[in-house]
Amino acid sequence: MTMKKIQIALVSKETLPVFYMINELRPDEVYLVGTKETKNEMHYIKDVAKNIGVVCHELTTQPDSMQDCMKVCDSVHARNGEDCEYCYNLTCGTKLMAFGALICAQSHKANAVYTDVSSYTDFSDFGRHDITRLLDTDTIIALQGQKVKDKKVYHYDAERTECANEVRNFIENNVDAYRILMNYYVLYRCMPDPFKSGKLSCYKDKGRLVVEYDDVEVFSSDYYDAFKMLLEGRWWETLVADVVARWAGEDKDVWTSVRFEPNSGMQRNDKNEIDVLVNIGNALLFVECKSGSFTQDNIYKLSSVFKTYGSYKSRGVIVSYRSNVIKPDLEEKAKEERVSLLVPNRSMADLFVKLDKVVNTLKS
Repeated sequence: MTMKKIQIALVSKETLPVFYMINELRPDEVYLVGTKETKNEMHYIKDVAKNIGVVCHELTTQPDSMQDCMKVCDSVHARNGEDCEYCYNLTCGTKLMAFGALICAQSHKANAVYTDVSSYTDFSDFGRHDITRLLDTDTIIALQGQKVKDKKVYHYDAERTECANEVRNFIENNVDAYRILMNYYVLYRCMPDPFKSGKLSCYKDKGRLVVEYDDVEVFSSDYYDAFKMLLEGRWWETLVADVVARWAGEDKDVWTSVRFEPNSGMQRNDKNEIDVLVNIGNALLFVECKSGSFTQDNIYKLSSVFKTYGSYKSRGVIVSYRSNVIKPDLEEKAKEERVSLLVPNRSMADLFVKLDKVVNTLKS
């Protein structure tokens, strides 16, 4: 007869390490040991665990009492008896909770584990074991008590990429013309058709977007979204998303233009969207694409987004087209908020290495 598998998991504000081990070890039942402050987190874990057929029970202890945590853990053994296979997940909770749970585990000759993003330590042999069951993007977000409102699943589009490269070439070779267009668009958030200002003309001709400067055609595209590509920075988002998707590989979730359901605690100006979202294996990479200047506030908002919707196990990245906009104050703020500022070279080939370094910080 197979022994019933019971997992006792300490819970804190960080839900992912708890669910890593539920998902990996697939116990029959889980007892979540948290505090009054982590009631919501226990609810999130319990709801998601239902999707893989695991039943969770919620227990409350005192965060600053080793004895109380021992008492709560002992009650699980008393309820189920010793003819079960017990395993403690000691990754979360307070230090005193962890000490109490470890003592209880030892007294009942139960196993224990401690996990990070990609592997866990098994106390039975003190060996490191790879996590083989990875969480999908929706699950990671649901474990934060959040939902996605809208997204686009990335797929390569040759016409879109061609248009993005054409816009890039136009910007780099026609600085004055681009400045006139952007100055008007930033001020009015619209563009009349036709638009004329000095030497510059911009108009649509049978579905084709045309820009002329000094009576010379300097840009044209019949791509359906060429206007947004040119004036709303979509060209840079496209080129960055193309590289990020190749870097991530076909087996990883890559989403673009992601919008999250706003929660009740959000302020009106709080950010709840991201340009590119990548599942890097049990954690998310939030990528913002900046073709122009940005501020400390942009960095703070990105940090808030990845901590709210992806947890502290995730990371935020700003991929900037221009290196000259990254000043010391931005670098300092980015370091403080755990946001990486990346400026790829012209070919963008070095972005692979830069992204690898960001991801490696999750495993260190």
